[in-house]
Amino acid sequence: MGRSKAAILDFSDADTFPKMLRRNYRKHGAGRTALRKKRYGVWRSHTWEDYYTHVRQFALGLLSLGFERGDKVAILGDNDPEWWYAALAAQSLGGVQYGIFVDCVPSEVQYFVEASDAVFVVAKDQEQCDKLLEIKDQIPKVRKVIYWEPKGMWMYDDSLLMDFQDVLALGIEYDRAHPDVFDEHVDRGDKEDIACFCFTSGTTGMPKAAMLSYRAFCGWTEKLFLYFPWSEGDDYFSFLCPAWGMDQWLGIGTSLMVAAVVNFPEKPDTIMADSREIAGHFQASGARAWEEQYRNLQVRLADADFIKRFFYRLFLPIGYRKSDLQNQNKEMAWWLKALYQVGDWLVFRPLRDKTGTTRARACAVAGAMMSPELFRYWRALGVPLYTNYGMTEIGLTVMESPGGMRVGSSGRVFPGRQLRISDDGEIMVAVDDQMFSGYYKRPEASAEKIRDGWFYTGDSGYMDEDGYLFFIDRLSELSTLAGGEKFSPTYIEASLRFSAYIRDVMVVGADREHVAALVDIDLGNCAKFAEKNRIVYTTRVDLSQKPEICELIRSEIEKVNKTAPEHSRVRKFVNLHKEFDPDEAEMTRTRKLKRGVLEEKYGTILEAIYAADQDSVEVQTEIRYRDGRTGSTATQLRIAKL
Repeated sequence: MGRSKAAILDFSDADTFPKMLRRNYRKHGAGRTALRKKRYGVWRSHTWEDYYTHVRQFALGLLSLGFERGDKVAILGDNDPEWWYAALAAQSLGGVQYGIFVDCVPSEVQYFVEASDAVFVVAKDQEQCDKLLEIKDQIPKVRKVIYWEPKGMWMYDDSLLMDFQDVLALGIEYDRAHPDVFDEHVDRGDKEDIACFCFTSGTTGMPKAAMLSYRAFCGWTEKLFLYFPWSEGDDYFSFLCPAWGMDQWLGIGTSLMVAAVVNFPEKPDTIMADSREIAGHFQASGARAWEEQYRNLQVRLADADFIKRFFYRLFLPIGYRKSDLQNQNKEMAWWLKALYQVGDWLVFRPLRDKTGTTRARACAVAGAMMSPELFRYWRALGVPLYTNYGMTEIGLTVMESPGGMRVGSSGRVFPGRQLRISDDGEIMVAVDDQMFSGYYKRPEASAEKIRDGWFYTGDSGYMDEDGYLFFIDRLSELSTLAGGEKFSPTYIEASLRFSAYIRDVMVVGADREHVAALVDIDLGNCAKFAEKNRIVYTTRVDLSQKPEICELIRSEIEKVNKTAPEHSRVRKFVNLHKEFDPDEAEMTRTRKLKRGVLEEKYGTILEAIYAADQDSVEVQTEIRYRDGRTGSTATQLRIAKL
């Protein structure tokens, strides 16, 4: 069966997500798959009729529990059909839904619930319910916590808790008595209504709830389809946390606009395997996910037999040649195309199969800067990876297009949107109907960002003579050395993470004599290296401080130093004894570094790095035992020089 033609967006009869769901139900009913979830190793399909019926029943169940127009629903759980049902149910009643990251600790969950005035929380399982029960006295506005995974919940006896199925049952009863109420609520919806809240990352302060309307989401999709249109029945693999604006837009909104199929992994541990089975037509991943997949491929290749490694090394330069010509918007010579086709059959297609991109017409990087070298690598493998520029508040503003690439750039501004660079180098976007509707209950923060008809992004960048945007860094994170030279920590970090042996890194140097780095080694790849080189170690800490591992990381940093300006080269580094951890407030839930927290926490290490006569530094590591007792142990970290 051939693929449907590219969908033509028409919002004349459906300008909200619930209206789109109803339209798709009436058009496709039980005849076409809308959602697909893997359970116990088997993909189970849910038709548009299933989708619509569950949303209708859950919405009416909420209504019978006292839900009112404008109420807020927080959703806390992994990507599942129930997440979508709850979100669309709240929107059908004129409410607002938003997600909370599943790895948030109770205090963070409390903040998100309180900051948005949620009156219902829909949670996946026992783990998430336990968090909410722990803070229930601090969230008095919440009337019910509704869970959709009953395993382990039979022993709970708390009036705050309610089973998802029980809410559906209430909805069925309510529907019998009030058969027209659901449609009446859906019909009242308007494109200017707030569809959801998306919280900012919170790298420099507490996250703010950005209010996003249906109009904004539809506008972003219209822009995306100028370059990469979707079709009815296309497969989209939803694994990004729906708390993030990307999956709210693509996984919920765009899939409804074109009647695409949303596919959910069985669980977080099976994302890679499930993605491979689905091989979606459009894939959006955070920069960290693309980096992680790259490191995983390097592990597989290191373990591959000689023949596979030989062909990989033989054809990768040809792939790079194709990637370079693509970045220059040039055609390949016929003989190079022929060689690439051979390499694609032997090497590149099998590697794309491992990453679930064999059917991808376009892939996007979201959330953070990614190294140009990594872009070059994925394109060499034939992955149609495109960079872009946008943020929660402004949406999709700049994107590369086929035939419109330039190395290091984010692409050109979409037609109909305006962008300019201020005198001090800040990226500014003209206010339009694709913008967010302000921060919830934070008018002062909204006024700070929007001035004189422009949204001040807080990002530094420049545009070349052909209109290509080059993102540099957050203005707040651009650093200046003691000698007055400026450098971008984010750019250096992205380049260093291209190494298969560096999982994460923080670059420092503000008001110092030189640039230095705190390195979080990739434990899996470094362990493989140790195994192959017969390096004996006991723990992560022991491995990170082995002379051979320090030398390995030094060689990886030197590769980046060779291409960096003299003043921005890393001169010293320390392999940390632990990884950066969101639970310790060292990173945001989207894995962005909280530099202020890290610089304070690792202040002793930084002082030792910049001391002239120190080649090691002792740190105290806290140990928490299962019985609640705590202790500490001293660890000696090497200070390596380049």
